[in-house]
Formats: sequence, structure tokens, C-alpha cells
Amino acid sequence: MPRSPAADLAPLIKLLQAGVSPERAAAELSRVLAIWTAELKDDDEQLQERLSGLAEQMTMGIEDMHEGIAEASDKGKPTLRRILATHEAVLDGVRKAQEAG
Repeated sequence: MPRSPAADLAPLIKLLQAGVSPERAAAELSRVLAIWTAELKDDDEQLQERLSGLAEQMTMGIEDMHEGIAEASDKGKPTLRRILATHEAVLDGVRKAQEAG
């Protein structure tokens, strides 16, 4: 029985919430993409649907963070900017995967 997309994404989401470096998050995204590509090797439409859903979630999260950064005090901005950079790196990876598919 295949794993659910949510189960595959759980480690990535934890890393994003922890504010890890963009490189670390991109490496985890690569792992997820490898799982999905292998699982859905004969169903490109389903793979594209998963990627689109992830891109939409990432975009909404990034928009929320931009608003938070605008409202944050100077003290909180560096942390929020680092987290935002990590999310943007993951979104960039998702978009590249969509284009490759």
C-alpha cells in the first residue's frame, strides 16, 4: 500500500517549521520528489496534481510570511526572513519539478 502524500511531506513540513537552511529543505524536497516520481512513474497526471497542490500550499505560506515580516519588529525579521528564504527555495524546487514533468 503506497504512503500518503501527507506522510511523505511530514518531515519536510517539520523542517520548514524549524526554519532550517534552504539547502537542507531542498534536499528533503528532493527525497520526497524521488518517492513520488517512483510511486507515480506511470501516472504523470497524478504527479503533477501533487506538485500543484504543494506549490499552492507553499505559495500561500510564503504570502502569509511576507505579511508577517511587514508587521514584525526589527528583532524578529532576521528569523522570519530566513524561514521565508527556506520556503521560497522549496517552492522553487517544486516549480522546477513541475517544469521537468
